[in-house]
Amino acid sequence: MKKASIIVPVYNIERYIRGCVESLQAQTEKNIEILLVDDGGTDKSGEICEEYACADKRIQVFHKENGGLSDARNYGARQAKGEYLFFIDGDDSVAPHLVEKTVACADKLQADMVFFDFESIEEETGRRDLYHYGMPENKVFSARTNPEVLLKSPSACCCLYRKKFWDKSGIRYPKGRHYEDLATTPRFLLQAERIGYVGDEPFYYYMLRKGSIMHSSNFERSYEDRTWVLEFLRDYFSQKERAGEFQKELEYMFFEHGYFVPSKEIILENSKSIWLKKFRIYVEEKYPGFLQNPYIKTLSKKDKILLFLMKRHLYGIMNILSGLRKKSDSLRQ
Repeated sequence: MKKASIIVPVYNIERYIRGCVESLQAQTEKNIEILLVDDGGTDKSGEICEEYACADKRIQVFHKENGGLSDARNYGARQAKGEYLFFIDGDDSVAPHLVEKTVACADKLQADMVFFDFESIEEETGRRDLYHYGMPENKVFSARTNPEVLLKSPSACCCLYRKKFWDKSGIRYPKGRHYEDLATTPRFLLQAERIGYVGDEPFYYYMLRKGSIMHSSNFERSYEDRTWVLEFLRDYFSQKERAGEFQKELEYMFFEHGYFVPSKEIILENSKSIWLKKFRIYVEEKYPGFLQNPYIKTLSKKDKILLFLMKRHLYGIMNILSGLRKKSDSLRQ
C-alpha cells in the first residue's frame, strides 16, 4: 500500500503545473502516488501531466469533464490507494519533507488529521507571509480540547487526512461553490478525535495570483457563496448537536468570513459598493453582538487597526495603508 496519495486538481494552469509536479517528485518519502486530475481544461495542462506520467510511474493522470475544484478533489480521493491523503493545488508547490514529516507525525499520534504551516507568495510583488497554525505539537488534540482550531485557516492544502477517516466521515467538498475549504474543513475537525500538528517550518507554498477565484471582484458571487457556506456550517453543527458547544467559534466564523475578510476586499476595490453594507447586515442579523466576540482580541495588530478603521467607516485611511504596503513591497524587489 502506498504511504500517501497526493491529489492535484489541474485546470488551465500550464504556467504553473510543472513546478507543482516537480516539487512532489522531489519528496523525500518515495512511497507515494501522485494523482493529477485534469478537470476539463482548455490549455496544455493535460498534455503536460501526461508527459510527467510517462516518465514517472508514481504519477497517474485522470481526464474528466469540468466540474470545478471540489469535484476534482472528490474524484481524486475516490481513486486514491494511499494510507493518507493530501490535496495540493496545481499552481502551488511544497517542501521536500512535506510527506515524510507529516506522515511520521500521523503514524506516531495515530492522527485522523495533521496540520502544517504554509507560506503565501504574492505573484506580482514577491511578498511572502508565513501562516503559523500555532497548535500543540507532538501531542494529540481535538476541537473539543482546543476549540480554537476551528478558527485556523481552513485550507484543504495544509492538512494530511487519514484515508480511513476520510472515507468513514462521508464528508466531501460541495460541488459548485467557492470557499469550499471553509465549508469542509470545520466539519472534518468536528468529527476528528485525534489531530496533530507539525510546526517545524512551512511545508506548503501558496501562490497568490491576481485574477484567481479567491481574488475576484465579483462581490455578488462572493456574498452568495460565503453566506451559503456559513449557513451550511451552522446547520451542520446544529444537526450534530454541537452548535451550543461551539457558539463562540461559529460566531467568529461569521465575523471573519461574513464580515471582516469580504469587507477588506470590497473596500480595497470599491468602498461605495452596496455589498459592503449587505455583508455587515447579514452577520448582524445572525449574531447581533458579533463585534464583542472574545476571539477578536486575538487578531494581529494590523488587523486590529483595520477593524478599528472599518467600524468607523474610515475607508480612505485603509486604502492609504494598503497603498503604502504595496509601495514598500515594490521597493524591496
